[in-house]
Amino acid sequence: MDPDGEPAADRRPVPGPPKQPLTQPVPLPRNRSEERIEGGGASHRRRRRRRRRIPETAVVLVGPMAAGKTSLGRRLAKDLGIPFVDTDAVFVRDHGAIAEFFAAHGEAEFRRIEAEIVAAELARPGSRIVALGGGAVLAASTRAALRAHPVVLLMTTQEAVLRTANLARRPLLRDDPDAWGRILEERRPLYEEVADVTFRTDRTTKDQLARRVSGWIRGQARRSGGPGGAA
Repeated sequence: MDPDGEPAADRRPVPGPPKQPLTQPVPLPRNRSEERIEGGGASHRRRRRRRRRIPETAVVLVGPMAAGKTSLGRRLAKDLGIPFVDTDAVFVRDHGAIAEFFAAHGEAEFRRIEAEIVAAELARPGSRIVALGGGAVLAASTRAALRAHPVVLLMTTQEAVLRTANLARRPLLRDDPDAWGRILEERRPLYEEVADVTFRTDRTTKDQLARRVSGWIRGQARRSGGPGGAA
């Protein structure tokens, strides 16, 4: 018994004051969904910043047959997060194989349709990479339209093309290997007329080339434009 007459076992300790004020907020554990939402927002902002650093128009790849326009175009589009269009592929989708079309309808009709496809792709709004066929610059209307776009000329050598090209898919090169050089010399002034910058595809790896061209494209968004030099 204690002095108050109650058994000692029935007495309960009086709780002391709290260690922190009751009005102080207690942090709640974050759940994974909140973290994903916040992380996704940051990633989205980074993508938007990256998109703002590139031209809001089509960036065009030109150059001779088998210079690597399609493969590089795909890499650039992936790196920059924008669409890629190959105008030769658009033609094949809508009209069938180019070689067969040539045989049935002639080059003049092919060039007419090709110029229409190029004009339609260049007129589309927004950032994109557009790769043109080797002879697309023969059309005066195409060369005029290219003045409003950043244009990258990809150059290589006949030796490199014959070493790396799939000749089974390029019967012209298979049957007449020297045709590539002759055609290039005929078209070289037209390529140089439309190009803002030139990159060699036979002097570097594909990854290095993609990084260099991506850097040039991003730079176009920070400049008003103007002719570039060889790279």
